Amino acid sequence: MNKLILCVCGGGINTSANAKITIQDYIEDMGIYDIEVRHAMIGDIETLNGRKNMVVVWMTQKNEEYNAPGFQGITYLIGTKKKKAALTKEIIEKMDEIYVEL
Repeated sequence: MNKLILCVCGGGINTSANAKITIQDYIEDMGIYDIEVRHAMIGDIETLNGRKNMVVVWMTQKNEEYNAPGFQGITYLIGTKKKKAALTKEIIEKMDEIYVEL
């Protein structure tokens, strides 16, 4: 599996873990099983900078200098089901757009 959605927050425990679970539930409901969803703290993601086939969901302020498409993920904490589904769809569309077979 080389597609990755990386959920990032300050501590890598609470908000990013909640987003990860929500995204996993949505993509499984969509019948998508070829994307790994991980959560991490912001201090541990530099080794992934520039990784192919990765989209970052920022639960902190979005880092525009990080070399991967990014989305602000606060919707996964306070958004409606409809908004969460729409954001997940947008993330999947971006993944499809950037995907290159490795």
